[in-house]
Amino acid sequence: MTKAKARNKVKDGIAFTGKSWSYVLRVPDPETGRTKPKWVGGFDSEASALLARDEARVSLRKRTYVPPSERTVKEFIHTWLFTIHKQQLKPTTFHSYEKIVRNHIIPGLGSIKLSDLKPSDIQRFYSETVSKTGVNGKPLSPRTAQYAGAILKKALKYAVEVEGVLSFNPASRVPLPKSVSEVPTPWTFGELNQFLESVKSHRLSFFFRLSAFTGARRGELLALKWSDFDGKAITISKSRALAGNGVVEQNSTKGGKGGQRRVALDPETIQLFTEHRKRQMQERLRMGAAWIETGYVFVQESGEPLDIGTPTHLFKKLADRAGLRSIRLHDLRHLHATELLRLGEPLHVVSDRLGHKDPMVTATIYAHVSNEQGESASNTFANASRNSI
Repeated sequence: MTKAKARNKVKDGIAFTGKSWSYVLRVPDPETGRTKPKWVGGFDSEASALLARDEARVSLRKRTYVPPSERTVKEFIHTWLFTIHKQQLKPTTFHSYEKIVRNHIIPGLGSIKLSDLKPSDIQRFYSETVSKTGVNGKPLSPRTAQYAGAILKKALKYAVEVEGVLSFNPASRVPLPKSVSEVPTPWTFGELNQFLESVKSHRLSFFFRLSAFTGARRGELLALKWSDFDGKAITISKSRALAGNGVVEQNSTKGGKGGQRRVALDPETIQLFTEHRKRQMQERLRMGAAWIETGYVFVQESGEPLDIGTPTHLFKKLADRAGLRSIRLHDLRHLHATELLRLGEPLHVVSDRLGHKDPMVTATIYAHVSNEQGESASNTFANASRNSI
């Protein structure tokens, strides 16, 4: 017997092909029901081929066997995202998915055959992702790995439950990286008032007032139109945001009931709304025929919509000029929620104003406020008891 024949000899369904080990199964044809041999190769040892063969035989008996495929993770997740899942996502969400897939999932896992993807591969991917350096020179946030993991888990669930190309979801067996929740540290009322006083002459000062006094998101205020103001409240139903290299206006907001909410305003903010309208009308008169009417509350001096990044950059610039500690524009939203909860406003009312889908979302984000209130609860109860005597 030649060496070539010896090394290709099949023993108990296992064979060495000269470069790697393979196993063979008799797999039922889904159309005829007849079995036919199915070779699976590429194993680096006889033991690994035996283990894979035994697992495949068990799967055949349980009728959960999925034939190995040459399709890679890159090929599968690209098809899933662009062909299947895209129509279920808002444009901004799709572009954030695409960015994570392109920058992280494909470089980290794309070359692996989908049928060969193991939980250990995903665990390695998480570890490598959190140790990478971002564009700012600092390690990537665990949230990046968490987001990538959530996308991967959703895609692989489709592979298992819809396409049937995997027998189980390997991402479901690996815990997502843990991250330390950052407690928001917004300004105090004193710092807010100092800021608003210092910027009151700026043409966009009302943007920051409305942000702090309604808790609205940046994109929601950028999409706000004069028709959304009824003299007592604003109706928030749209959002403008970056999506890839462009800007999209979405006909719903993040969270909220039915994608919209009505936010009541205090008398002073209503008055400032009127003053902001007068200021915009004056700018329109100055521009004359060059004015571009868009109907937005916050616009450029030409009437065109504000660039998405303008409020963020302007806020930092004006806060620095006022000599205040650095916070994000989004922290004005946190300030609104934090102070309302501290003042005893019911959780569901604050949640409605913020546009959260559920009060539990609000409770989770602002748990530190509840903890602070809990510190004084015993004294509150004791004082009430003493006062009743």
